[in-house]
Amino acid sequence: MARYFFHVINGEFIPDSTGLECATQDDVKDHAVRIVGEMLKDQGLKLWDTGHYDMFVCDEKNRTLLKLSFTAEAFPHTVDAWLSAKDPA
Repeated sequence: MARYFFHVINGEFIPDSTGLECATQDDVKDHAVRIVGEMLKDQGLKLWDTGHYDMFVCDEKNRTLLKLSFTAEAFPHTVDAWLSAKDPA
């Protein structure tokens, strides 16, 4: 099985020096989503301070295979107003 590394950037670089052996690409994707979910849950309100998370999933040759991103933004207006501003029509 190949080993994959799940590096995170959330205002600072948090390298995964251990990695995880996965049998399939679906296993790698599933693990990445689970890690991000746990990290977001653990952040609570601190997520709003950082505002953005990226996870880069790399193989043993340090090639990036996957990227997951999550952004938290507070808007002073409603979603409808934001969508209307984005729509050029």
